[in-house]
Amino acid sequence: MLRRTVGAKARWREQEHSMATWQEKIAPGEEELFERLARTLVDGRKGEGRTLHRYSQVGLEGRFVVGSSVPASHAQGLFAKPGTYECYVRFSSGAGRAQSDRTPDVRGIAVKVVGVSGDKVIAPLAAAQTQDFLAILSNTFAIPDAETFVGIVRAAPGGPIQILRYLIGRLGFFSALRLAGALGKAQDKGKVSLAERTFFAPLPIRWGEHAAKLRFRPVDAPATPAAIPAGEHGLTEALRARVRSAPLTFAVEAQLFVDEQRTPIEDGAVEWLESVSPFVEVARLEISAQDPGSARGKLLQKTCEAMSFDPWHALVEHRPLGAIMRARNAAYRVSTMARNATSELEVVAPSSLAATLE
Repeated sequence: MLRRTVGAKARWREQEHSMATWQEKIAPGEEELFERLARTLVDGRKGEGRTLHRYSQVGLEGRFVVGSSVPASHAQGLFAKPGTYECYVRFSSGAGRAQSDRTPDVRGIAVKVVGVSGDKVIAPLAAAQTQDFLAILSNTFAIPDAETFVGIVRAAPGGPIQILRYLIGRLGFFSALRLAGALGKAQDKGKVSLAERTFFAPLPIRWGEHAAKLRFRPVDAPATPAAIPAGEHGLTEALRARVRSAPLTFAVEAQLFVDEQRTPIEDGAVEWLESVSPFVEVARLEISAQDPGSARGKLLQKTCEAMSFDPWHALVEHRPLGAIMRARNAAYRVSTMARNATSELEVVAPSSLAATLE
């Protein structure tokens, strides 16, 4: 497996931002801090699977379709011209351990688009043909900094009380209560099918010379919401039943940075309001009807679990922005190395998987 070189100058550090209106704030010693936090986050988990989002509801194949009517302001990077790409799609729950769908959790969708040419952010993976997008059900990211995030993750196995104790010690009583409330609101209770939910990328990425946030909005949700079966994994069963019986389509929509006050780069807790920056459709994620329980479905699931989905698997034009995103660069690399995930240079399109398993 090809590993990123720790301490190497990444392509994004060489980018000039004189033409952009947005700005990142990089603190002295930040890179070393993020490396230390990444090792702390993954400590003791080698070979155990993903550090976060360990439980997968399903792994699927799909098409990522960039249309011909993307406005010039949004026609950047992958979205600069029309095209249809194969992709892998993974729905997951955010905890670092497999647990019941009944347990409140952060639910996510991860999309790996295959066949994407162009320079990539991570220099050793410059020749990779993939672009990843990750999103969750919350449109904001309330945790203020990487150190607090790692502390919360490490306290999580002790439950909400242990998390609150940690937050009080780090932030003080009232700030801890406010953050705990925000974290609670971001936890999905598993009452609505993931096929009918809108997923947000709550932290920004580059959009050519602009910056943007993305969302995945379902466009074919039924008029009557799907019932969630009883049992430990009802959310998983509902999603698998839906994709087994009918296709699933999400509109991929982007909203652009306006100014630092209303659409800040570094503060993920601030919602980018649609009244300030409307979402514009830039692509469609099309998931055909498929049987996750079939031989091919099981192969797709196995393939997705062996991969890493990382916002830093990206074109230079879509580099992640902000301190939390920069911390994720180190965290994903260390986690990927610890579980020996499939290299981006070895990823093949879903159609290249064993066709005899159809």
